[in-house]
Amino acid sequence: MRSFFEKLIATFFGVGFSPIASGTASSAITAIIIWCFIPTQSIYYIISIIILIPISAYFCGVGKKFWGKTDDGKIVLDEFIGMAIAFIWIPKNIYIFVIGFFLFRFFDIFKIFPARRAEKIKGGWGVLLDDVIVGVYTNIILLCIKFFFKI
Repeated sequence: MRSFFEKLIATFFGVGFSPIASGTASSAITAIIIWCFIPTQSIYYIISIIILIPISAYFCGVGKKFWGKTDDGKIVLDEFIGMAIAFIWIPKNIYIFVIGFFLFRFFDIFKIFPARRAEKIKGGWGVLLDDVIVGVYTNIILLCIKFFFKI
């Protein structure tokens, strides 16, 4: 039962089993959940993310051991955390959320320094940290858009 629960979490409640682009599916679902239900400009949002980072590293590590790959496509909890970071202090504006989604996916695919290097870290942290870095990159750009365009 524990193994089932751990795999369920690592796959973001089964989203990782999507036959096409599981990382993109996870990112899209995360953006929708955040848009609909979560106040991104709350200190509780940031505290929740800080608490979830080491928990997510654990579950990503479990998935890595189970599927035997460094960043198996089924492990998408890291995309959830990365997208959550991308939207810290970002207002609920559909244009910014769409831009944020595409920026996150772009950075996640191309792994701009030091994201690629972070993948080489052992265990679940290596699975997770590249998406944390990508989330930070995305967030910085979105905050600049918010500032310069007064959104």
